[in-house]
Amino acid sequence: MKTLYLDPFSGVSGNMLLGSLFDLGLNFKQFKHELEKLNLKGYHLSLEKTTQSAIVGSLFEVTLVGEYAGHHVDEGEVQYTGKIAHHHGRNLAEITKIIQTSKLKQSIKESSLKVFKEIAKAEAVVHGKTLEEIHFHEVGAIDSIIDIVGFFIGIDLLGITQIASGILVDGTGTIEAAHGTMPVPVPAVMQMRIDSEVPFRQRSDVATELVTPTGFAIVKTAVNQYGTLPVELLTEKIGYGFGTRVTGHLNALRVLLLESKLTQKETSAENDQVIEMHANIDDQTGEQLGFVLERLIDAGVYDAFFTPIFTKKNRPAYQLTVLSSPELTDKISNLLLKDTSTFGIRWTSMQRKVMQRNFTEVTTKLGKIQLKIGHLNEIKKVTVEYDQAAQIAIKTGMSVSEVMQLALQAYYKKINEVE
Repeated sequence: MKTLYLDPFSGVSGNMLLGSLFDLGLNFKQFKHELEKLNLKGYHLSLEKTTQSAIVGSLFEVTLVGEYAGHHVDEGEVQYTGKIAHHHGRNLAEITKIIQTSKLKQSIKESSLKVFKEIAKAEAVVHGKTLEEIHFHEVGAIDSIIDIVGFFIGIDLLGITQIASGILVDGTGTIEAAHGTMPVPVPAVMQMRIDSEVPFRQRSDVATELVTPTGFAIVKTAVNQYGTLPVELLTEKIGYGFGTRVTGHLNALRVLLLESKLTQKETSAENDQVIEMHANIDDQTGEQLGFVLERLIDAGVYDAFFTPIFTKKNRPAYQLTVLSSPELTDKISNLLLKDTSTFGIRWTSMQRKVMQRNFTEVTTKLGKIQLKIGHLNEIKKVTVEYDQAAQIAIKTGMSVSEVMQLALQAYYKKINEVE
């Protein structure tokens, strides 16, 4: 299970978040392919490997083209109007439609809309308007949609399941925006801090904005835990995403890609404990049940599945079964009570035997592919990581089975050469 740790020592913004993901290894071509599912026009993306303060990192930028070329607004800038439709902007309903009608994964849609709603609610309070009256500036809306939706696309492509963060650091002073001079932190960020667990402080030696509304909203809605670097996890990669503001200091977001010690090295072949949860559901649609499965997988369960059953009075229904670690019991039970129609959940503690597992990487003509190796006494199993093979299959036009076969051939060739 991969965890992304944010070290926002110089603030956080949408382009800094995306730049940091690219610096971790997010594939730019795959990212653009997924982003095209929004059917959004009027922009060009650029990614540059560059240096700030003698540190190498990635700078991601959105350049507007066509009728928006040459325009610029501060990230997260909105305008308000009494009309629901306005040719200068998109309101929350219009942005929701763009995202909901796309062919992106449901989990990406849900996470993205949660961020937009967070920003819109804050701006509505700040300006004394309703959600319907708040419009994201047309130019700013393009930037915001790409930054917000793009972040969750990147998280999905990198296989990240958990996000943690250190203290968000903002500057001081004021900035000039479309509505005039604004204090730092900007009003929308201050509004989102109400009843928020996000740790926050300011540095007096930077007289400008470091934390943008988009950056804060993503952190507030997507981060699972706050604090120092988790000691139980191993650092796999470090990335830097640069900002565009001139602050007089290193303006970058540092991120760390972490893995559990068992995943990074090996899991031991021993008995451990798992929780098996059950709930009977007879009054939800297939789409709603599919949504629950996605939420469960995103939460980090080992497995989740439905079994057709008949309940009392011969009513057809589904039994939901979830396998997870004991530490997730409260989190998963709350998720099920919130997102399913069941009034109760039952679970039991079970023992299981697991094989020793470690991961290796092979190089094929299609690129590098990861494999999982399992050992238990004389038993050995080799499997190809499906998500990575599927991404390569989409990119090359080959079938997933062909990609997996190439990976296995490369693995056994490597083993034979060693022997």
